[in-house]
Amino acid sequence: MKARAIKAIIGKDLRETRREKMALFWIFVFPLMWITLLGGIWGGHNPPITVDVGVVYFNESTPFTAADVVNVMENVTMDGVHVFNIEKYPNESAGVDAVRNGRIDVLLVFPKGFGENVSSGLQAKVYAYFDRSDPQNYQIVSGVIKGFFSEFEKEMAKRRLNITLSYMEKYVPANIAGNFTIEDFRGYLIGLTNPLELEEREVRGEAPSAIQFYVTSFIGIQFLFATMLMIGSGTLEEIEHGTLRRISASPATAWDFLAGKMLSTFIVITVSILIGIVYAKIVFGETVFPSALGWLIIFLAAVFSMSLGLAIAMGTRSIKATNAIVNLISMPLLFLAGIVIPASILPGWAKPIANYFPLGTALKSLRLLELYHRPASEILPGLVWLAASAFGMLLMAVVLYNWAIKRLK
Repeated sequence: MKARAIKAIIGKDLRETRREKMALFWIFVFPLMWITLLGGIWGGHNPPITVDVGVVYFNESTPFTAADVVNVMENVTMDGVHVFNIEKYPNESAGVDAVRNGRIDVLLVFPKGFGENVSSGLQAKVYAYFDRSDPQNYQIVSGVIKGFFSEFEKEMAKRRLNITLSYMEKYVPANIAGNFTIEDFRGYLIGLTNPLELEEREVRGEAPSAIQFYVTSFIGIQFLFATMLMIGSGTLEEIEHGTLRRISASPATAWDFLAGKMLSTFIVITVSILIGIVYAKIVFGETVFPSALGWLIIFLAAVFSMSLGLAIAMGTRSIKATNAIVNLISMPLLFLAGIVIPASILPGWAKPIANYFPLGTALKSLRLLELYHRPASEILPGLVWLAASAFGMLLMAVVLYNWAIKRLK
């Protein structure tokens, strides 16, 4: 290979890319639009949710009533936001219709006698109506409601216990209790009413922000879409324009052309990735700048993607067919390879694609390295698999390219 010829081909490709408005849009503008859109939607602070709660209860004259529970719910706040938006309904059927029509998230029915039972120290029932047609919303709403009543129950048990102990202290003769004290009884009764206590303690792990996640997604899109398309359709255009025939007649070779083409593609994609990284920092104040090992992952992923695009182009020998196949491969992988959607929430049948398809492996390794700061030894198996896949696909692409060149002659 001749370095001078390769350099000339790189310069030619870069000048042509600069003049192609559509190419500039898809390589540089679209990824920035993508970061802006997803960052604007998911990158900001998410306020606490508010649950729309319908209530049905009866007026009672007891010391504690359902209205007291509702009053507590109305005053529960998180970060200054009311957790429950309460609406009273005249009867149970009206409230159930409201749940069925989606006007409220849940209906709580406090049956007649609720206040009397609670005030008498008996068990009282509360009926909760949920709409389970949306499983995700059901899980959130039921979790909030059950969490509230769990804490409310604990507080009620604590107050009942204190009242009981005060009566014991006042009316039970000391000689009947034997060696036991009021504190002994307190401990026993607490264990009886609340045998387990889950104490929550905070551990601050490494949690990347949404913007950092989408910056790595943006890098994934670049070496999935742009790289594959640029090398595939770009090489075919050169063949159709007769560039390779002219090169064959010059001191340069077809292999100089291929090396120049791949290097120019990698340069354009690298510049685009750098622009995206800086753009995220300027607009959202956060970004991810890959380490040397991170850039190696990007390079290997780009080699695999370029080789796959070249193999498709040389196999089809048609720009339209190449674009169609690249889109056919890229679009599903956008979601199934963990580029847009985190691999952890993909369905079971899709996880092997995110874990073992080389571009999915590349993105997973890049995220483990740059977002979660895992040691290099942890991503080494993925890196070896990516390197082997990139080399294998490059070999296949070169064989197909050689076959196409021979047909030109």
